Amino acid sequence: MCLLNIVEENDATGVVKATYDEIKGMFGAVPAGLKMWSLLPDGLQHHWEGIKTSFVKDMETQKFETVLRYLVSEAKECEYCLGFNAGMLINNFGMTQDELITMVKDPSTAPLDEKHTSLLLFALKVANEPTAINSADIDKLRALNISDKAIFELSYMTSYLVMSDALLTAFKVQD
Repeated sequence: MCLLNIVEENDATGVVKATYDEIKGMFGAVPAGLKMWSLLPDGLQHHWEGIKTSFVKDMETQKFETVLRYLVSEAKECEYCLGFNAGMLINNFGMTQDELITMVKDPSTAPLDEKHTSLLLFALKVANEPTAINSADIDKLRALNISDKAIFELSYMTSYLVMSDALLTAFKVQD
């Protein structure tokens, strides 16, 4: 379900059809959360490229990004994304429901190494309280040999998650 008239698989043409075909090749079907992007074919293509690149990263980075998506979705109350990312954390990374609950209450308990925990806490600050970011936050990441480019990329990715969650929630997207 979606409040907007999205392009269904049978009606897809051009860039949307080509992207849907790629998505079906990986997932077997096109999730509603991706169909929403069909209204902006270039946006669909860009969004899909980002998803594909996340699947080729090392497992620790994949786990970090999934934890981040889950916690941003929790904070932004995106039910669609919560279920998807909870499933990934449980099925792909062996987390339990109790660990998810604990992590929501205290993100520093996420099962990540020191570097990824620092990145997570910074990203959540970007998502939930961006006006509170200060030079000490940046210096802490730099002390972990994280470049300004990587800090900005993380902030961009986090902001993109917030925007995606807002759209999915606003338009009542469900599979």
